[in-house]
Amino acid sequence: MSDFSDTVKKNSIHEVKIESLAFGGKGMTRIGNLAVFVRDALPEQHLRIKIIRKKKQYAEAIIEEILTQSPYYIPPPCPYFTDCGGCVLQNLEYLKQLSVKEQQVREVFTHLGGLNPVILPVKPAPEIWSYRNKMEFSAGPDRWIMKDKDSGAPTDFAIGLHAPRRYDKILDIEACLLQDDERNRIFQVIRQKVKELGLPLYNSKSHEGYLRNIVIRKGHHTGEIMINLVTRDDTPERLSPVVEEVLNKFPHITTIVNNVTDSLGMTAFGKKQIVLHGSGIIHDRIGKISYEISANSFFQTNTFGAEQLYAVIEAFADLTGSETVWDLYCGTGSIALYLSQKAAKVVGFEMISDAVRNARRNAEKNSISNCHFFEANLDKFFQKSMDLIKKLPKPDVAVVDPPRAGLHPDFLKELILLDAPKIIYVSCNPASQARDLAELSSNGYSIDKIQPVDMFPHTAHIEAVALLNKT
Repeated sequence: MSDFSDTVKKNSIHEVKIESLAFGGKGMTRIGNLAVFVRDALPEQHLRIKIIRKKKQYAEAIIEEILTQSPYYIPPPCPYFTDCGGCVLQNLEYLKQLSVKEQQVREVFTHLGGLNPVILPVKPAPEIWSYRNKMEFSAGPDRWIMKDKDSGAPTDFAIGLHAPRRYDKILDIEACLLQDDERNRIFQVIRQKVKELGLPLYNSKSHEGYLRNIVIRKGHHTGEIMINLVTRDDTPERLSPVVEEVLNKFPHITTIVNNVTDSLGMTAFGKKQIVLHGSGIIHDRIGKISYEISANSFFQTNTFGAEQLYAVIEAFADLTGSETVWDLYCGTGSIALYLSQKAAKVVGFEMISDAVRNARRNAEKNSISNCHFFEANLDKFFQKSMDLIKKLPKPDVAVVDPPRAGLHPDFLKELILLDAPKIIYVSCNPASQARDLAELSSNGYSIDKIQPVDMFPHTAHIEAVALLNKT
């Protein structure tokens, strides 16, 4: 007996109604028994779609025509929305964004993890616009031509954000709604001066050109501003007219630096830094903890969102002042330092040596003496450093905040053997988190609850904080 899924072939056209949004932001529907994922679709849209890829278990499609619009649709305020690779949900009511993300987390844990934990309603972001404290703009000679908007525009100059799924094409923009008006005005001045000077823009294919990135950071609590001009060559004198122009119009800018890198990758992380104005650092704080931020420092991109996230972690930890906390994958120590205010002792472990140095310096600057940080590749650390592990006080609470890929299998085994009474697992990828929690729950831990936190409105990203207790 056939079903309608037999008619699904590449380039075939179908009328569908979108049931939900899958994790990652694509609309999901079914044709017969076949799941179909539709780019740029919204819940409850009635669409005519075209199949662009057919697999055994699913198909992918694009929208040919919107027959009935979603009741949750709103006009996107950004003029670049349809061509930008950043915000994929700007045209969806914010309350619906939250319910969609909550449902996505629930489905991931149910289907991938085989779990049925208590999932709390998503905590909304404190601010849904201008929430990023750092924006990184790319420069290049390969401009992405916007549909019906850029006809006749020059194609050899672009400073902005990457087009969806294109590392080589840059969408030329004048402003981004995820940073505040002040930084948009600064960006416009820099962009215009670079264009006037004819500074060669970096070509990601030929690896020629000079200017690679413009990065603008702002301390949300301090108002301090850093501009980082990332170049391929060590010739900072070429930037002097840009620096002079921007300081003339914005004399309160705290510092301007030139990061130099010949890396073939798309990173804005410089191998060498030249300070062109000011001290080369700015400051911000999360809660009561102050941080010194350099051009290459990691700092939570959404300051107010991070404060809300850390408050959830603190509430889950439920510290009384007598506990030892281990912060695994501690980065620059922001969670460790935040929890140190209510813990007896905090021990942080991090693989990147620069991050460990930053963590120690931040502890010193905040006069925090109960935090200790160790450089450690956690994939191998426990097997190779047993003498040190034995000397450390056992954790009452273990906090893990791993990369998107989740916990390495070897470390996951060690975490189970660590036998901490309480584990708090923070993740930006519920899929890998669900996989790891399934393993922990089959090895003596119960999942008390999961709190999703929206750190990045209008994007498909969601943070989730899970509380586990030893049974």
